[in-house]
Amino acid sequence: MSSGQSAKTVAVVGAGTMGAGIAQVAATHGCIVHLLDVNEQVLRRGVESIQKNLDRAVEKGKLRGRDRDAIIARISPRVEALEFADTPSPRPLPRERERGVEDEAAEPDPLIEWGRAVASHTLQEVDIAIEAVVENLDVKRRVFQGLERATPPTAVLATNTSSLSVSKIAEAVRDPSRVVGMHFFNPAPLMPLVEVIAGRQSSAAGLDRAFAAAKEWGKVAVRAKDTPGFIVNRVARGFYLEALRLLGEGVAGVDEIDLVMRTHAGFRMGPFELMDLIGVDVNLAVSTSVWEQMDKHPRFAPHPIQRQLAAAGHLGRKTGRGFYLYAEDRRIPACAVDRRSFTVDPKLADVMTAFCQRSGALGAMSTERLVLARILAAIINEAGFARDEDVATAEDIDVAMVKGTNYPKGPLAWAEAIGPRTVRGALRALNASVGDGRYEAAKLFAEAK
Repeated sequence: MSSGQSAKTVAVVGAGTMGAGIAQVAATHGCIVHLLDVNEQVLRRGVESIQKNLDRAVEKGKLRGRDRDAIIARISPRVEALEFADTPSPRPLPRERERGVEDEAAEPDPLIEWGRAVASHTLQEVDIAIEAVVENLDVKRRVFQGLERATPPTAVLATNTSSLSVSKIAEAVRDPSRVVGMHFFNPAPLMPLVEVIAGRQSSAAGLDRAFAAAKEWGKVAVRAKDTPGFIVNRVARGFYLEALRLLGEGVAGVDEIDLVMRTHAGFRMGPFELMDLIGVDVNLAVSTSVWEQMDKHPRFAPHPIQRQLAAAGHLGRKTGRGFYLYAEDRRIPACAVDRRSFTVDPKLADVMTAFCQRSGALGAMSTERLVLARILAAIINEAGFARDEDVATAEDIDVAMVKGTNYPKGPLAWAEAIGPRTVRGALRALNASVGDGRYEAAKLFAEAK
């Protein structure tokens, strides 16, 4: 497939939640899809999930029965292992959820053993091969070695990783220029965003073809550099981590923080509601991955409360308990706040009020304004760092956060509405109050005129 040509034949390696969803997306838009997995049970479940999704669309009148049948007919599932012949077989690993922000609320997959055999036949007709297997660097590398051997040299090799370096994955193949990132969001058939990630050696032609394929499949595509968390999983850390810090400091409870962010800031879900939906363990894993890759900067430090919940098996909705207790159609806060007679410094309160007022998110009480200001400022500042580092354009950063996480407004558009100088003043005041450097202003705001 040369640059500009449509992707007609696609291979998807990994038939879990994300892989099956990606296969459905490609087949819905006319592609012939080879859906591969080493585990027959996972493969069967993946095909069944596609069938159920399409059946629901027919029931709702969004899809004709004959179109559903045509989509299913374009998907060719088979049990297959892809591995470079000289690479030793890995030990069985638990299949982790395909991580994305807010990406993941699916059931864990059973044990897999990627790489036990070399592909029995080639995929020489494939235009794009998309890997969606366990979020493990060694496993992904083995899969890419197999894909390089099984596909024509003109095929784009894409990884759906949400937390690993595209460049490091590409180191395993002879021609790393073929490797790009295509990060879909869960559920892939419904979420509109795809982040197209440029590894250090990704070819411009390969990136353009991946971008064009995402657009042809009805997605909103944005471009990003290969940095920890890319756009969405990086910028979104402030939403979760600052909420956890506010809870830990006794500023407000989980239900109070969620209510403030929904009511006053316009988010569809509060941070604790969303962490419970995603999975406390999944969200923690993403935060930890970004933090470690960011040299353990305090902006990304995972919080002890989340670690404690994960260790106790309180993982959110999937276990019936996380930050909330889910029972009898009720939701009760399950994470107590340590009320410490918290008071807001008057000078800080004035700055927070001005910031919130200009943001359009103004709580009635000083604690509400502090919650709003700290979380919004953390998000906006991280978007500023991403722009400083040329991770993506300002437009793509904003589009990614709106389309990938349903934010009410792009963070840099929010910053523009507030005014860069007001943002800088709020960051300076917050940095002085927290004392750990996590609110040190991005250059975009620190040098604002």
